[in-house]
Order: sequence, then C-alpha cells, then structure tokens
Amino acid sequence: MKPLQSFSITPVGAAVFLGGALLAASGCKGHDNAEETTPPADTTATPPSAATTPAPANTGTVPSPASTAANATPADMSGAMASDAMATGPITDVQFYQQALTGGQNEIDASKLEKSQGSSADAKKVADKLIADHTAMGKKVMAAAGSGATAPTPATATPADLQGKTGKDFDKAWVDMMVSDHEKAIAMFENAEKNASTDQAKALASAALPTLRDHLKAVQDLQTKMGAM
Repeated sequence: MKPLQSFSITPVGAAVFLGGALLAASGCKGHDNAEETTPPADTTATPPSAATTPAPANTGTVPSPASTAANATPADMSGAMASDAMATGPITDVQFYQQALTGGQNEIDASKLEKSQGSSADAKKVADKLIADHTAMGKKVMAAAGSGATAPTPATATPADLQGKTGKDFDKAWVDMMVSDHEKAIAMFENAEKNASTDQAKALASAALPTLRDHLKAVQDLQTKMGAM
C-alpha cells in the first residue's frame, strides 16, 4: 500500500477560496437585511367617504311689504311700524280705525308723562292740547268703527324713547317722539283719505288731518326752540 500524499494549497488557491466565502456571506446578509427592512403591507382598508346629501332648495316665497300690509291686522303690528305699513296702498276701514285709536292713545299716554315728568311750560301746554284733541278724536273713531274696533287701554310702561330721562332731557325726548309719531300718523291718514275701503273712513281721515297737522307744527316749533337753547 502506497502512503497518502499530503494535501497543500497554493497561495493563489487560498485567496480564491477566501474571496468566494466572503461573497457568499455578504449575499446572505443582504438578503436578511432586505427581509428585515421591508415593512409589512397595510391590510387596513380605507373606508369610503360618506356621501353628502345636498340641502333641499328653499322654495318658500317671501311676501312683499305691500302684501304684508294689506293682509295684516292692527293686532299683528304696533305703533310706528303699523303706521308705516299703512302709509301706502289699500287700507281697510277696520285697519285704519284700529291704528288711529292705538296711535292716539300712545300720544295721550306720552303727553301725560310729559306733564308729570317734563320741565318745559311750553311743552306741557302742547301736551294738554294733544291729550284733549286725541281724546275727542278717539271718540269719533269709536263711533264710526262700532264693533269693528277695540278701544286700547292706557299704557302702564314708559315708552322706550322716554325711559331714563328727566327734566329738559325728558322734554326734548318727548318732543322728538311726537314729531316722529305725527309725521307717520299724517302719512297714514292721508293714505286712508284716498284708499280706505269705505267712504265713511275716508271722510273721518280727511276731517282729522288739519288737527294732526296743527299738532305736528306745534311740536316742530318746540323742537326748533329746544335745539336753539
């Protein structure tokens, strides 16, 4: 039997062998890193967006000021707003009578406050005239209206325009209020004179206008005098 020959590796062979081993190890590590850094796929489904239901179209009709005034009753409105609404266009005798009574009572109430809380002798004198004339006018309106109108009750609260006022400040506030109220009342009476639904209402409006115009001139004169003070 021949003895075994010894196995030897040349330097070149050793280098080749070592290089191959290093390449193999590098490839395995790269594969491992790829598996570690790749994030898992997101399996959560995105919910569909909710459908938006459009708001229904507004099919309502806004009434015109003219139609509102024609259909409204005095109970639906009050004070200056009612007078403004009845200053133009058709006006029934019931609307006219009721607003004439309401407006007249408002001026009586305010004038009584001027007499008790104001300080101007001239203003108090005009207030006396307004109380007497509107009281007489109210009786005529009630006689014409019969059961078609209700006599208003005197107010227990101070009008907002006069609240917190005393002395000369009260006088001026009352005069300003009377000027505004009479301007609106005259516009309503002039409209009723032309457009009221009955001849009786037209005649009553026409007969009252000279007195209302006298009132307006009296309070306008006071307003001018107080403005110059």
